Amino acid sequence: MGKNVAKAKTTFLFCDGGSCKKANGEMAVREARAHLRNEELWDDTHTIRTRCNGRCEDAPTWIVEPGNFWYKNLTPEKAIEIVDGHTKNNQSIPEYLLFQDGWKNMVSDNERSLKPVVFNRKTDSEYGNVLVSRSSASDQYLYPLFKKLFEHFTGFRITFPNNVEIMISKKHQVEYTDVFDMIVSGEETNFKLAIGPITKVMEKDVAQEIKDRKVGVAEVIWDRENSEYIGYLRLKNRKGKFLMTISIPKSNNDAWNYFLSIYLNMDINKVMNLEF
Repeated sequence: MGKNVAKAKTTFLFCDGGSCKKANGEMAVREARAHLRNEELWDDTHTIRTRCNGRCEDAPTWIVEPGNFWYKNLTPEKAIEIVDGHTKNNQSIPEYLLFQDGWKNMVSDNERSLKPVVFNRKTDSEYGNVLVSRSSASDQYLYPLFKKLFEHFTGFRITFPNNVEIMISKKHQVEYTDVFDMIVSGEETNFKLAIGPITKVMEKDVAQEIKDRKVGVAEVIWDRENSEYIGYLRLKNRKGKFLMTISIPKSNNDAWNYFLSIYLNMDINKVMNLEF
């Protein structure tokens, strides 16, 4: 029988991502769950292992609800204090907190400064003197990009190996329901790219054809001197083999602005006025 969540007053969300595992987060989870059972608090609480919650630098981490309390650098000893604080005293343990509702800033001991995405001038073997930005090849970025591009925009060109070029004049469907593959389908083209993560543990069990089409490198290329196309997205696999290019005409400002503002998270007004 599952947990009766109607009785649960407090929920502990234990991060079970890679960094938290490496930081021995499982030890804190075991102690917390044992303590909850032995203190007869099990039925009044709910404990859930989650995937990565995005704060790897503060691993191991937990989130406790209600209140959106984020805890950092968990140890088995801290785990017991936190459990007792929330279940017995209805209080957080401030000295272990990373964040809670109402705070304006996080309190991290290992905050990493985010490196902004930038364009660098390069002489590209294919496009000549251009601006190039190494962009994210993660499915969290590529799936939204392809979904927006193929389902909302038209009037751009795609190029596959062997110089196969297709002009996209109609909207297409984009699906990402497979473990690895994203599928683009429509009247003008049908293709798949592997964008799902392939970890070292999974590597030996993944078919070679999937690994061959796994996107490993994504580059946004800005060609200010081209009279026809303003920019390109060039994708390669993890070994550097070319997969495809998406070419954005100068006339398609909305699509190019999407690349800059959403995919690259840049301030359009600032980047358009920069001198390179």
